[in-house]
Amino acid sequence: MAGGHQLSKAESLLNSFNTDSDFSLIDLIDLIEFYNIKLYFDNNLFLTTWDENQKESFKKNVEIAYKQLKERIIKISDESLEQELSTLDYNYYENYWSLLNDLNSFKKISDSTFSTVLEKNPIHIRYILKEKKVVEKYDKPIKRFLLTYNESAEILLSSIEQKDNFGRKEKNHFPKSLSPTDKETIINSYLDSEKPNLNYVRLIENSRDTSEFKLNPKTRLKAKKKSEELNDKVLESGHTWNFRVGVTFCKDQKEPFKFKSEGTRLEASYSESLLDLLPTDIELFLVFKYLFFYTDEKNLISLVSKQSELDVFERTLMKSKNEYETGFSFYKKENLSNLQLHIYELYLKQKDNSLESIINSYIGFLNERISPHKIIFQLPLSESSYLAKIRTLTPDFEFFLKQYKLLIDEKSIDLELIQISSTPIRISEIYSKKTKKYLYSDNNLILQLKHLFFSDQSHLFYVKNFENKYNCLFDLITNENVKFEYFENYQRDTIQSLINEGYLKLSNDDYVTLNKDIMIYLIGELHNKEVLSYWNYPLSCRTVMDELIEKKLVISENTLFSRQERNYFNFYLNKKEFTNGYDLRNKYLHGTNTFSEKEHEFDYHRLLKIIILTLLKIDDDLATK
Repeated sequence: MAGGHQLSKAESLLNSFNTDSDFSLIDLIDLIEFYNIKLYFDNNLFLTTWDENQKESFKKNVEIAYKQLKERIIKISDESLEQELSTLDYNYYENYWSLLNDLNSFKKISDSTFSTVLEKNPIHIRYILKEKKVVEKYDKPIKRFLLTYNESAEILLSSIEQKDNFGRKEKNHFPKSLSPTDKETIINSYLDSEKPNLNYVRLIENSRDTSEFKLNPKTRLKAKKKSEELNDKVLESGHTWNFRVGVTFCKDQKEPFKFKSEGTRLEASYSESLLDLLPTDIELFLVFKYLFFYTDEKNLISLVSKQSELDVFERTLMKSKNEYETGFSFYKKENLSNLQLHIYELYLKQKDNSLESIINSYIGFLNERISPHKIIFQLPLSESSYLAKIRTLTPDFEFFLKQYKLLIDEKSIDLELIQISSTPIRISEIYSKKTKKYLYSDNNLILQLKHLFFSDQSHLFYVKNFENKYNCLFDLITNENVKFEYFENYQRDTIQSLINEGYLKLSNDDYVTLNKDIMIYLIGELHNKEVLSYWNYPLSCRTVMDELIEKKLVISENTLFSRQERNYFNFYLNKKEFTNGYDLRNKYLHGTNTFSEKEHEFDYHRLLKIIILTLLKIDDDLATK
């Protein structure tokens, strides 16, 4: 039962309550404890060990105690406020200010007393800001306090910029008189302070301008430099984790590819003799799919960041709500794909070939499949600078996307129609040739089953007989013979519920096995991939998917790119979605790119990677149902 542990602790207080007591002698903390118990009762939460008579008796006593608490709170005055606060432990500060707000008792407190309390007890600002009416009443005193308080920037950033990973963050209310300019003053003071926290500096760096929070370029540059400075200090201190990725081509290797992983090091080697046997540019291009695994077995881009690949520590790290969420696994994939591209480019040059040439050949191959239509897009083969190549290629790539969108929307490519509008294309606006291309779910039942069967935070997968061998219930049940009795008491209720609902079943000899195995498998795919690519599953799976669609447990979309792939592309191409991206499309268009030729080279190869991925996705889209 939710709240059962807290109510068990409160039971002794409830049993010791005496309605004949002198309430003036009861500690304020005890009265607030009764208030917290009342919140449980108001939500119909009780211990299962209580009978109806106990419940009614406890409810009556709690109401009596709450009435006494209200009387004490209502009598608050300038003289008593500081005394009251001094008797409280910090665990009760939030309750106290909430009561003052809800009972309107705060109106009896003068501005001067309120300011004095804040100066002497600055920690209270974190609880005061949660109470809208209190903030509105003391607008000016709170503003003056925030402009001088050394933790104001962290409070601002936590409220406005920090991503809420667990849905627990409560809304803060800031004084209306605290202008965007005031907020920037607070941020600048924080950046100039002796020991700013790197996590908060990164929130500033990755923040997005809004009507309530806006920073000028000088402040952003200061944040960027401070972030680099603090990051260098962390590196110097050695308090970091690092990983290394290596890629080699081996002439005498028989296997197409081999991976070796030791700790944080990953080594990938590829058979050069196999590459030498590939006779055409088309087959050389498909190395990105079948050897480098830029896309997976379901033709989804494998390089995207996935929640399922974040470890517990990475999920709880402080992040900006405006950044593309990444972790160890994502950067390992990024570094591997970058090195694959680089070493493959060197291999092709040795063969008097190039990445650009095999990409152009593949565009020609796709044009044969859409004939009589033709997409106009060719990569330059000249020896121009990387900067010049990017500035040519970026608008051409945009033109390429517009052509494919028009082919799907209008069943033809009318170049004059494209030329009518200069509006940039959104990745989400490019649709698929197929219906039901991708399936997603935020349905509560699916989310619950995902957690119970596949999450490493589920309480079901640890069974003493197999100790720490598995990280999720699905792996445990599909790999071992697990009897119902192996589960602990705290697990059995949930396992029995899954049996009753038909997701698990018990054999005659009391072994727990999967029941709706295809449905559970697909839920596992949703957990790991976050999307189902409908047409890349066999008919048996698609039949179950259709049932899930009919029951509205999943929804379908028919875009060229999945949501996760669109996020990845936006991370690379612009800053509309994410402030920590490469911004390949816009920075070269608006002249905000770096002057480093080496960085231009990196960006050029990033752009080539995006083009390669686009071609692979179009290839999948053109495949017959």
